[in-house]
Amino acid sequence: MEPSNAHTALDAVTDRAIVTLDPTGKVVLWSAGAQAVLGYSDTEAVGRPRSMFQTEDDRTGGMAERELAAAQESDCFEFEGWRVRKGGRHFRAGVTVNAIRDPAGSLTGFVEVIRDLASDQQRAHPLSFDPLETAPDAMVIVGPDGRIVLANAQTDRMFGYARADLIGNKVEILLPPRLRENHIGHRADFFASPELRQMGSGLNLWALRRDGTEFPVEISLSPLGIEASRYASVAIRDITVLREREQELIKKQRELERLVRIDTLTGLVNHAEGIARLEAALQDRRLPGSTHVGVLFCDADHFKAVNDTWGHTVGDLVLSTIAERFRDCVRDDDTVGRMGGDEILVLLPGVHGIDDVIRIAEKIRCCVAEPIHQLGDKIYVTVSIGATLAVAGESVTVLTNRVDAAMYKAKQAGRNTVTAI
Repeated sequence: MEPSNAHTALDAVTDRAIVTLDPTGKVVLWSAGAQAVLGYSDTEAVGRPRSMFQTEDDRTGGMAERELAAAQESDCFEFEGWRVRKGGRHFRAGVTVNAIRDPAGSLTGFVEVIRDLASDQQRAHPLSFDPLETAPDAMVIVGPDGRIVLANAQTDRMFGYARADLIGNKVEILLPPRLRENHIGHRADFFASPELRQMGSGLNLWALRRDGTEFPVEISLSPLGIEASRYASVAIRDITVLREREQELIKKQRELERLVRIDTLTGLVNHAEGIARLEAALQDRRLPGSTHVGVLFCDADHFKAVNDTWGHTVGDLVLSTIAERFRDCVRDDDTVGRMGGDEILVLLPGVHGIDDVIRIAEKIRCCVAEPIHQLGDKIYVTVSIGATLAVAGESVTVLTNRVDAAMYKAKQAGRNTVTAI
């Protein structure tokens, strides 16, 4: 076939690049298929080295020379690798390099054929790629070298990249930098033992958008065969909304658990929680600096008169103010609980003796006795307080009976006083 006829025949092939090279690897003939696949016109390509459509890593690593040497040695060298289109876009390619020799056997050049593997697969099995493109999840096909071969439209939307910017990049570009090193090892493990893997349930997986924002994901991996090579099909689901709902449910659950333990009027712990904390304090033998637990039992004096005079709405506001004053007089680790009505229990773990308990009780008594301003008037309320120290090994019932008796002695002593037993 005449050279011009051969060139015409080559131009009829448009789904793969067919390039004729001289013995040094420079382009001699550039087909229409080469322009379609690689993007260069013949005037841009002829006379330039074949390394122009190789990756930077391959160029610096001397791959162009090694590939030609392999073809020269065996006459035909086939492999898969990455090629670069005009503009810098990467694609996974199937490459065949054939040596051309004259009748005497001397090398006169090479013919290189380059196929876009993803495009070939899509043409061969179009139905298998349609669901990929319309899938609700981001779908990425990754080669054994960890580079992205194919990505669907949802990947563009989810990560903010133009699809062409992803192809040829390491899949770790989609991960936060702190996770990339470990992921390389996980990726190698998958290709060493490729099988369907569902990841996300119970795991804390994160992805990275182009704008630098992170978001939680679930990931599914499955092996994919394209011709003789093994790839990974990666489905990525953005679970931001799901995670937000989970956190909201957890928040609501914690609030419900808190409300079960809290008196809604005063914000103090309720009767059941107060008794539970008292039981725990009596069993705790690791109290810092002391084994004493101080206990106060307090009752507002003549509180019925407040309700009768001002009404229950004002009475509730007064009780809430009293509760706040109690909290202001104790430490963060102390417990103040409403036992019912206008009765309040105070637990003081780690005190050194009854004098500490009485000192805190007097502080509470004086603070509560300050006037409460409501509706332009002053309301005065006092409390009678019983004080005691827990005795090692005693029960909650014995302790509460004793401190209750101390509180009634304070009442009998004229109210607005502290009595210790």
